[in-house]
Amino acid sequence: MLAKRVGPAHPYKDGKQTPWRGHPVFTAQHATATCCRGCIEKWHYIPQGRELTDEEIDRLAALVMAWIERDLVNHPVR
Repeated sequence: MLAKRVGPAHPYKDGKQTPWRGHPVFTAQHATATCCRGCIEKWHYIPQGRELTDEEIDRLAALVMAWIERDLVNHPVR
């Protein structure tokens, strides 16, 4: 999901492509600043204007998954 949405050098509708609701990954992307290339540049120091490497995507995906796991522990589904 990250590779398609924020992986390209110039993602479609960058800055507006990640909704706030509708999927747990979307919420996690906003919480971890992996929602758009602007946030990725500002918070993760990965410059815009070039494709993300597989290593960068893996690192950002691991961060998103860690946030989801932590959120599930702190806010279990009832």
